Amino acid sequence: MENEFIIKGNVNHIDFIRFANQLIREKKQAGRLGSVRAYKSSLKSIVLFAGNSWLPFHVLKKAFFKHYIEWLENRSVSRNTVHFYLRNIKAIYNRAQSTGLVSSDKNPFEGLSFSPQVTAKRSLSKSKLRKILELNLVFGTSMALTRDMFMFSFYACGMGYVDMAYLQYKNIQGNMIHYYRVKTKREIVIFIEPPMQALIEKYRRTDSSYVWPILLDSATSEENYVRYRSGLTAYNRNLARIGNMLNIEGLSSYVARHAWATAARNSLMPTAVISACLGHASERTTQIYLDSFNASLVRRINKKVIEL
Repeated sequence: MENEFIIKGNVNHIDFIRFANQLIREKKQAGRLGSVRAYKSSLKSIVLFAGNSWLPFHVLKKAFFKHYIEWLENRSVSRNTVHFYLRNIKAIYNRAQSTGLVSSDKNPFEGLSFSPQVTAKRSLSKSKLRKILELNLVFGTSMALTRDMFMFSFYACGMGYVDMAYLQYKNIQGNMIHYYRVKTKREIVIFIEPPMQALIEKYRRTDSSYVWPILLDSATSEENYVRYRSGLTAYNRNLARIGNMLNIEGLSSYVARHAWATAARNSLMPTAVISACLGHASERTTQIYLDSFNASLVRRINKKVIEL
């Protein structure tokens, strides 16, 4: 399909691309490296579509984005990736609008359907979790580290890989872990149960402030972000290998979170409390529960949840 929105020429005043690059530099200076990565990939896509690295704001209308979505779909881009690109582009556009760079107050995204595809939640039975736990792997290898981090994620109320990678000994206060989830910035407090403590001790080092051997104290924030991303890739690759070894389909970094959430639900833990433990930002009733539920109750339920 010929792209009727290809833009030719160039100007000196600020346009969407230049503004987006300024915003990316701001995010980088603020250490928001995840946003930097997301914005860069989305910007690369829309530049490729537009056929130019100059994109004036006045062409960013509903028809433009409808054509952009069609162009992505014709290139067999997945629905979730389309949603990812549009979400980031919309965030950049809204930021430009808030600074007065966009003269029109019309919303070019209104009425456009680019919602993500709901993926099936993958969980595991306790018998399969026991198989993963009991798998004979050599300590010090990448495979053993992956298995141990996966089990720690399950024990720690579904702690995500990024939060495990950035977890430091200073987050451990007595028999509890206090940390802020990287994705939502919500504070999470969990009790350290015996299998969690055993794994913490198993990987304890005196020359690092990090609990897991992923990040380095001597590295810059950008270098550690690269280490985290490469570590996540290796983590999922190794989980797939473990899944093949044990005949468990779809084993990935998300499965431990879903397995814990499912087990917690089956143990009759309230939905809002599960949401609080997982660090979700969208559970509006969570704050109401946080004012009243007893932390020891969560601990008693979690002890049942992680018992294999």
